Amino acid sequence: MIRSALTAAAFLALSAPAFAATFTFETAEPVEDGQVVAIGTVWLCEGTVCKGDLDRKKASVRDCKKIAKKAGEIISFANSDSALEADDIEACKKSAR
Repeated sequence: MIRSALTAAAFLALSAPAFAATFTFETAEPVEDGQVVAIGTVWLCEGTVCKGDLDRKKASVRDCKKIAKKAGEIISFANSDSALEADDIEACKKSAR
């Protein structure tokens, strides 16, 4: 019993991301289903604001574009340490579904 618990704990430790930060994005229109699945993350949404954890430190245009393909037009994308600038958001909008 103890051995299987240790094995399970080791597996969880190895499969967990080394670093995770909470990111927020805002859409131009409310998210209908209350969630978006993008970049291997389930983003929970209330109206136009969605939050989820990523194993990254900084917001990127690449990630924003991947989210926009699922969620529609993104008007902001950030975490507590970084945010996309206006020109990056414009580039992201071109990927919206």
